[in-house]
Amino acid sequence: MVKCRDCNKEMGKADKCTLKHILIGNKVYLRDTRYFDYNKRCHDCNIINKKGNVHHHGCDIERCPKCKGQLISCGCNVREALK
Repeated sequence: MVKCRDCNKEMGKADKCTLKHILIGNKVYLRDTRYFDYNKRCHDCNIINKKGNVHHHGCDIERCPKCKGQLISCGCNVREALK
């Protein structure tokens, strides 16, 4: 299995990513936890889909808290996830 770069948990087994903040440029943002698909688990990173759970790094579902676009391709200078 693949491990999340941020929380180091196996994506196939972890219920969510444990890092709740993200550094974009020089500002810290709370990671978006409102966006998910409607399966029991995320089709990409396998978290349990429910409000409040954070997607794992690189998931195509996670939204950028700054621009609201897809985080993996938004171009907002995402630097790292933080506790």
